[in-house]
Amino acid sequence: MELSLDPRLVFVTLEIVGIFAFALSGLFVAKQHRLDAVGSFIAIFLAAFGGGTLRDLMLEQRPFYWVEQSALLWGVLVMALLGSLTLRITSRLFSDRVILVADAVGLGIFSATGTQMALQHGWPALPAVLMGVLAATFGGLLRDIACNEKPMLMSDPTPYASVAFVGNWGLLLLLQLQWLDVFWSTVVASASIAGARLLLAFLGVKLPQLDSH
Repeated sequence: MELSLDPRLVFVTLEIVGIFAFALSGLFVAKQHRLDAVGSFIAIFLAAFGGGTLRDLMLEQRPFYWVEQSALLWGVLVMALLGSLTLRITSRLFSDRVILVADAVGLGIFSATGTQMALQHGWPALPAVLMGVLAATFGGLLRDIACNEKPMLMSDPTPYASVAFVGNWGLLLLLQLQWLDVFWSTVVASASIAGARLLLAFLGVKLPQLDSH
């Protein structure tokens, strides 16, 4: 029996998972910089909603998704208010690895769903792929800038945006081949991007860097 799912519901569900994965990365960055509840909320908000807001602006979607799904804002607010106490009690449990995993999950989900949404709006392949990359990376860029930190997007030599770029082309291939429906194609692409990011980081693979000499 063929499983039929509403694409809109699929994207909303994946988006929620991605939002809280990015929000978690924002919380850990806030913890590293010893921010108060207000600073934590700003860092979490930018990480969670920055990329999706840029996507909605470029796709001319109104209202913004975090306005339409305002419960997400409450979740982020609660995370910020309780974050300081929670992180103080359990600070030994948190490390850069948790940030890496949360950021990889958000990267995979937002890049694949961003690309799919651009395709639904009739965008050509390359702009749609780049849209997915921007949707997945812009929030982290804003988060790091707001925390006066060199953006991970530009300082981490481990493949990051490039993984999203290649993975989004994989999504286009899956959609073209029609082996899977839109839902499973998006899920597979999201998981592949997140997994590739983590694997390359674990193996210590680095992109070539410009020589200053």
